[in-house]
Amino acid sequence: MYTECKTQKQLNQCVREKIDKIGVSSSIKQFYPEEWDGFMYLFKSHSDYPEKFNGLTDIKIRYNPVYKTQLETIIVKNNGDEDDVSVLNNCITGKPKDNLTIAMRNSIYPQIEEFKNNSIMECVLCCNTKNIHIDHYEPQFIDLKTEFLSIWKGPLPNIFEANDSHSKIFNNIDNEFEKSWIEFHRTNAILRVLCKKCNLSRKKSRRFKCSKV
Repeated sequence: MYTECKTQKQLNQCVREKIDKIGVSSSIKQFYPEEWDGFMYLFKSHSDYPEKFNGLTDIKIRYNPVYKTQLETIIVKNNGDEDDVSVLNNCITGKPKDNLTIAMRNSIYPQIEEFKNNSIMECVLCCNTKNIHIDHYEPQFIDLKTEFLSIWKGPLPNIFEANDSHSKIFNNIDNEFEKSWIEFHRTNAILRVLCKKCNLSRKKSRRFKCSKV
């Protein structure tokens, strides 16, 4: 199935389309048995394989409880435990998650929700009203993160907790870092409404330097 993909980009696109086609599912093994082998093939490229997948009995796909428009892949263990798997990143690149970036994204999520609640949910580029994303325009998120880390003088967080969706959030010992980052993002971020297609096809970061530090 996925062995025909010649590049990571092709594989990412193929897997993304497959997950979107399946949509929400409480059991891949039961309802999509033909996709089971494909997921097993992908899992073998995960940086924590095979330890992370010991006792695997099933796979779920659901909407992320925090980022409600994003589908996430969940593995189910024989003891009932569930854990998320970064199929579109770790399973394709073999690189572990960047927990710092994940925690930084999660910490500014209330700002994203605030912007969403005060905006017209229509893509500013094509006027589409379906599959809406909130996008960092200029500077992009990666630029904001890079700029903030370049001016932060304290230690970087390296121990994280997990929220209800198994995603990483900051530990209490890093409150100062988190508060400073949240304020920096509020001051410098420019957000806009895009549809999924326009957001995924946008140009890569131009390493915009923040004007407000």
